[in-house]
Amino acid sequence: MFLPVLFLIAQATVTPGDHSVEITPEPPHATHRHSTPRHVSESPSPTPAVRITIINATSVPAISLNTRGTNMPAEYPFFPQGEWTANAPLRTPEIHYSARDMGGKLVADRVIRLKPVSSQTLLLTGDLSCNGPSEKLPPLNPAGAANPQFWKPNFQFHLFPSELCCADPCHYRVFNGMPSKVLTLWSVAEGNKPRRQLAILAPGGSVLLVKQPACVEWEVEIDGANHPVNIAQQGAVGNCLIPFFLKNGRPAFVTVFEEP
Repeated sequence: MFLPVLFLIAQATVTPGDHSVEITPEPPHATHRHSTPRHVSESPSPTPAVRITIINATSVPAISLNTRGTNMPAEYPFFPQGEWTANAPLRTPEIHYSARDMGGKLVADRVIRLKPVSSQTLLLTGDLSCNGPSEKLPPLNPAGAANPQFWKPNFQFHLFPSELCCADPCHYRVFNGMPSKVLTLWSVAEGNKPRRQLAILAPGGSVLLVKQPACVEWEVEIDGANHPVNIAQQGAVGNCLIPFFLKNGRPAFVTVFEEP
């Protein structure tokens, strides 16, 4: 039994300038990608500036991602959806991200400024469609565009702080990265107590639940179907981000725990 405290979060878009079930959680050991960016000097930094975890929760099979701008070879030429990478500490809080589709087309180009001496999580979402504004996920009933070539590919950057060790773990954030789908989060029925609605998330919406136990059981309702979602700590207790996206057109999610 747990007591959730809910904070409904609006979409946080950074703008500088096969199984028979529908929901398929990715196993954590299959979703880590560890790499050291080439722009980081080999000499040790006495005070690491920024630690950042990048999560690909786009609704396309894979993207190509670079953290050095558009004119350099991609550091992640094949970055599949549902995977994430935790790099070595960066010396600079300003990073130039560029993303391309698997055909080589540039879909997003951003310079993101991060808080110095911090840990951050960068969540990537979008379906690369051209039917509306690129900075927001397609809503439940997209109107469609009279001229699709007018719009840029749909792609978003969402930045969240990582608290790592905090006084009241565990904090679990559920993020709806699914285009044109609403996600309803429920607690499970327990004994004589019926399940309770915890949140309704439109595309791009999220909810933060704090003071949670190390293991929780939820249900998510998508398109009228209910599916179990289980969160279980592995090793040290920590916070977790649970983004949902579409994989082969069906809902999927990953659990990404913060690591000190």
